Amino acid sequence: PRADSLFKLKGGTNPANTRIHYNDYYNAILKGRKGGYPADLKMAYIVGTNRLNQFGNVNKGIEALKSLDFIVIFEQFMTPTAQLADIVLPVNTFMERNDIAVPWLGSPYYIYLNKVIDSLIESKSDLEICKDLSKKLGIEQSLLDLPEDQVLRILSAPRKDIKSYNKLKKDGNYKVKVEDPFVAFKDQIKDPENNPFPTLSGKIEIFCEHIAEKKNPLMPPIPKYLSHEEHYDSQKAKIFPLQLLTPHNKRRTHSTLHNIPWLEEVEHHTVWINPVDASKRNISNGDLVDIFNDRGRIRIPAKVTERIIPGTVCVYQGAWYNPDKDGVDLGGCANVLTNDNYSPGGAFPLNSSLVEIELSPKYKMEVFK
Repeated sequence: PRADSLFKLKGGTNPANTRIHYNDYYNAILKGRKGGYPADLKMAYIVGTNRLNQFGNVNKGIEALKSLDFIVIFEQFMTPTAQLADIVLPVNTFMERNDIAVPWLGSPYYIYLNKVIDSLIESKSDLEICKDLSKKLGIEQSLLDLPEDQVLRILSAPRKDIKSYNKLKKDGNYKVKVEDPFVAFKDQIKDPENNPFPTLSGKIEIFCEHIAEKKNPLMPPIPKYLSHEEHYDSQKAKIFPLQLLTPHNKRRTHSTLHNIPWLEEVEHHTVWINPVDASKRNISNGDLVDIFNDRGRIRIPAKVTERIIPGTVCVYQGAWYNPDKDGVDLGGCANVLTNDNYSPGGAFPLNSSLVEIELSPKYKMEVFK
């Protein structure tokens, strides 16, 4: 079994599979088999993600992606990731194809996404691109040979709560009839003997015996906060004393909608800093500042506000990476500053980064006053 697999649990990790954590891709590319990874990676095939922009440690990501022999990406825009690709396949938008949407977190309804317009210029749907590529690869008589509508019928068929695909398509939505309100752990409460939890004891465990067997001091069997290399009182904090938060922003969906001028007018991309921290650094509201650490440097205006506590700064994630000739990111991509490691339990540490802020060489930006 993998060292980090909870292979004894019902529904737990397959002990024989091979995985690379999302935030560990760059190490896997750069180190390969010699570094203990399962393969020497030569190519990236990127679909549905602005990979470089949206994961930790952008500068290491650039080094890793540039080391590959070949990169293919499906995209609608020349994102920071697409700019590193050898081939950009123009995929269409959700408005140019039919599809079925499953609501976030499994709410009791489905949405049929009706095609609004034909694909623009040479763009194609993911399905059409895969169909064309399958022919080049000699793949025949597969799901890809079927018309789009038939593919959607087949994919929706295993969902027992979709009683009529035709009705879903006709009405544009399908509400699932729920007989009883959802109650968490209802079966376990009603009949715990025959409905155990997927733990070794079958109960909700405060102390996890299976994790205790791993004897990993960074993964305690009773959850508790652990210090780390970028903790507020770590040695590194003497050089980079501010903790960086990288939350979601109301004007973007991750990096989608970043390049909409109207939304930029609604809310400029800034770094939030408390007046206490700003005054120590001679920073006024609207000044152009550099936020930096040992992983990189970004340059955006400061928003001096008491809505963030002293010792902490905020750069909303999702802004597109846009470096100048010196490698300073003028787009304000938060992941230039975040780390590309992960916790023993698999969590992303994207809100556990230390930074410092200083006035940039050209720090006055009156438009933001």
